Amino acid sequence: MKSALLSCLLVAAAASTLTGCDELDDILDNESGKNGQISISLADAPVDNLTEVSITVTAIELKPKDESASTYTFDNPKRFDLLDLQNGNSALLLTEDKVRAGDYNWMRLVLSDASGAHYVVDRIGGQYPLVVPSGSESGLKINTGFSVPKNGEGRFTIDFDVRKSLVEPESNTTDYLLKPSLRLVNNDDVGSISGTVDASTVVASECDDAQTYAGLVYVFEGEDASMDDIGSANPPVVVAPLQGASGDYSFKASFLSAGDYTVSYTCDEDDIEANDSLNFVRERNVQVTAGSSTTTDIQ
Repeated sequence: MKSALLSCLLVAAAASTLTGCDELDDILDNESGKNGQISISLADAPVDNLTEVSITVTAIELKPKDESASTYTFDNPKRFDLLDLQNGNSALLLTEDKVRAGDYNWMRLVLSDASGAHYVVDRIGGQYPLVVPSGSESGLKINTGFSVPKNGEGRFTIDFDVRKSLVEPESNTTDYLLKPSLRLVNNDDVGSISGTVDASTVVASECDDAQTYAGLVYVFEGEDASMDDIGSANPPVVVAPLQGASGDYSFKASFLSAGDYTVSYTCDEDDIEANDSLNFVRERNVQVTAGSSTTTDIQ
């Protein structure tokens, strides 16, 4: 280290500046404990009415509290099918990248402006453009503060909730519209809720045609929470569709910060562009513990 430091100082002295001496910057930063590492993953809450929702990300921006934002541009644009990132699955955006330690104000996903970079595929195989208003200019911004520890690693996941974000085409267009609902969580402080919903009693009594639509499980923050639809003043943190129909349906809500939640079921459909009055049944309080999956069955 001393040899590298001396060589770098000699080069800097000859140039009368320290600018561009990356090795010296790294050494000084590491010795003074100014750096940390960050890993950022992308995940999606479950959705059930599409087979693919693809976006292409070219870079990620991080905004330190007292400094200008830094941009980390990928060597090659990264395409993600968000529907592959459900039920606890995730994909890495940054892996143990060195950044300045400390508090950050926000992060932003920079989206590709290439033609066909963002699209959806429906259940009959039709592919349609996915329009992100100002996406190539402003990207997808997550206005949630976070911290990177000195000489440690901050591990975070961006929960990209397609169900809350996607607006279906209007009658005069085939374009889907993305109004992103993004949630940032610390991976060291998350757990999940999973369980079953009784098909023969709960689903059968609440749904007109369970084969066509079997309802959803809503997860709200807080014990005995006030429950409402997506887009309301009291929206759910996660909405989980039911999977399977062999006696019981299963569900899973992932990347939930440790704490208390209210879980409930409804077979009413929720239009994110409308103020819907949903009939919630069988609500119960559930506590999430970091690193664990809490089981609750709705019967």
